Amino acid sequence: MPGIRPQPLSIRRWMLFPAVSALAIGLMLAGCSSEQADQPTQVAPTQPMAVETPPPEYPEELACAGIEGEVGVLLTIGVDGIPKNVKVEDTSGHPQLDAAAVDAVKGWKFQAGTSRGQPAESPLRVPVKFTAPDMDSERCRDVSGGLPQ
Repeated sequence: MPGIRPQPLSIRRWMLFPAVSALAIGLMLAGCSSEQADQPTQVAPTQPMAVETPPPEYPEELACAGIEGEVGVLLTIGVDGIPKNVKVEDTSGHPQLDAAAVDAVKGWKFQAGTSRGQPAESPLRVPVKFTAPDMDSERCRDVSGGLPQ
């Protein structure tokens, strides 16, 4: 075009700087919109934690006989931290040990797990191991009449 002279490249770059800066600031501010503030933050779920887990009562006659075993117990930890739906998944092979494990687990206390920041029921499997303690021989003689063979 007659009368219009092209500007040098360095002048055109300076003319673009305010437009590019405004665009960059606009994009940064778009990340601070109120829509994001209205959305709840993601909270990772947590697992239940044992608070009070006293050992089971070891049936004395089995302890004296040196009978040991492990019971796999399934349960659900309620939102109040109390076990429910407690049942044997894997038996020890000794009904007395299985029953002692279930009775013990029913009395345990937990801190409930969470989902989305709120207490939630959680399924759990716990092994309850019975290892025969050293028993006083006189004490064991008193119960020896009831030993399983």
